[in-house]
Amino acid sequence: MTPVRGKKYSVIWNGLEIPDKNLYHVEDAAVIYCADCREILPDLPKVDLVLTDPPYNAKKDYGVYNDNQTEKEYSEFMIDVACLALEKAGNQFWIAPRYKLEFFQGLLPNNHLIVIRRGAAGPFRGGWSDQFEIALSVGKPSECIPDLWSDIRLKGEGYFFREETYGHPGYTPYPIMARAARILSDHTLIDPFLGSGTTAVAAKQLGRKCIGIEISEKYCEIARKRLAQGVMNLDTPQENKVVKQFSFGDTSKESHA
Repeated sequence: MTPVRGKKYSVIWNGLEIPDKNLYHVEDAAVIYCADCREILPDLPKVDLVLTDPPYNAKKDYGVYNDNQTEKEYSEFMIDVACLALEKAGNQFWIAPRYKLEFFQGLLPNNHLIVIRRGAAGPFRGGWSDQFEIALSVGKPSECIPDLWSDIRLKGEGYFFREETYGHPGYTPYPIMARAARILSDHTLIDPFLGSGTTAVAAKQLGRKCIGIEISEKYCEIARKRLAQGVMNLDTPQENKVVKQFSFGDTSKESHA
């Protein structure tokens, strides 16, 4: 990276001017900031895509981040993040909870609903078997693609879900992030809730660049280690084929990704 002349806290990375505060990891394919995304997003450049799976205020244990806020606190937090995200990219792709669908649709104007079908019986909620998850997309994909994704294994499918989750309670399957990155970005994307780094790994695999922000140093380090494992050798750009899913010290697992 090259310091920006006359700007004390800016550097050049892949031709983009980015802040150097709270930088945790830098490489050609990705940068990781360890910070609250609201502190970093205002200083980031415009990119192709914001791709993320935000927290849902579902009382999950993320460590540093409080996932048990009042509804008012959570709503204000997500509105702030969405406003900042929309300033950075015309294309957006957010994994969203079904029980907060109306709220998230209000955050992302002109969104398109994507249904991600669960292949095996899911967890039971109120007497119903959970058979799908959803995502909201803004922007035109690079190819004509169905909005029903039925070829991706989700968490909760027992034996059939064979990805390493790296201990993250809100882990998002790699194929979801890889597909979104492939059809909605050409060069650079931002993930304001990077978690264990799946978006960054997908971007690197696809030859994109990722700016990731994660408030937990624990997950920043996991993301850094995942990026250090290198690019998987795929024969095609498609993400829904059998690929190696590397975990720390174990390269024997395979998953439909």
